Formats: sequence, structure tokens, C-alpha cells
Amino acid sequence: MVLGNGSALDPDEILVSVNTAADQLGRGLLRARFKNTRHGEYEDTPSRPREARLTVQPGIHQVAGYFDIQWWTNGDYKYHYREHGLEFRFGCETANESTAYPVYHFHPPDDLGTHLQSCIGANHPPERVTRAVLATWWAAVQRGDEAVLNTQDGLP
Repeated sequence: MVLGNGSALDPDEILVSVNTAADQLGRGLLRARFKNTRHGEYEDTPSRPREARLTVQPGIHQVAGYFDIQWWTNGDYKYHYREHGLEFRFGCETANESTAYPVYHFHPPDDLGTHLQSCIGANHPPERVTRAVLATWWAAVQRGDEAVLNTQDGLP
């Protein structure tokens, strides 16, 4: 199983996600950087990004954290959040259709090998998925508790 299920990364959808996050977070988005080549460093300017790294504040337990975001042309995505001592991931992985794992899933903190059904709905464009991921993160920030990350109702 691999994200993208053999399809290419989608730089346009990655940029849509970054722009949506910038609109949603305002000054809470400290920095957006882009990995433009497979093994390259993060850069300030996107050309054909393979991944975006968004540094956000505040963090859930720290001053700040960051999201690594990827989208594939088949609609798969990954939003991987990290801050010191905490990480989690929301994803869509169509390759999971032939497994016991949910296609739309959440990897909880401290157990990234576990695939729980995501509270984020299916078949949504990057704008809606980005807003939903940020809503789950913000709920955890407000409570200072990562246990609420995948518990929201009414998300896309």
C-alpha cells in the first residue's frame, strides 16, 4: 500500500491547500515552505511542489508545530502534524480499499501504525479537507488535548 496508489503528486492541489490554510489561519500561519524535488530541501518558493510544510502557531502543547501536506492526482492526501513530543496524521489512501484499513483514516498520536476511521468525510476537494483538518487541530489547541483530534462532528 502506498499513498497515491501509483499516481503522481499533484502540485496544484498542494498549493490550493496552502492557500486555504493561509486564508483560514491568517497570522497563525508562520511560514509555508515547499519541497520541489524528491530529495530536495524545503524552499520558500514553490515551483512544482511535492510537499508543503506549514509552520503554525500555537501548537497543541508547544509554541508552534507544523503540517506536512501532500496530494496525489488520484485524490489521496496526507496531512501530517508534528510538534515536539506529538504527531498525528489524517489521510486518504485509495489502496486501502482492498484491505481492512479505512480509506479515509486518522493515525492517532503515539500510534501512527493504527488506522482509525477519519471524522473527515469522503470525496472532498483540498479546500474542504484543509479546513476540516485545521478545525480538528484547532479544537485540540483550544483544549490543550490531542484526544479530541478525531472526534468532531459536522466536518465535510
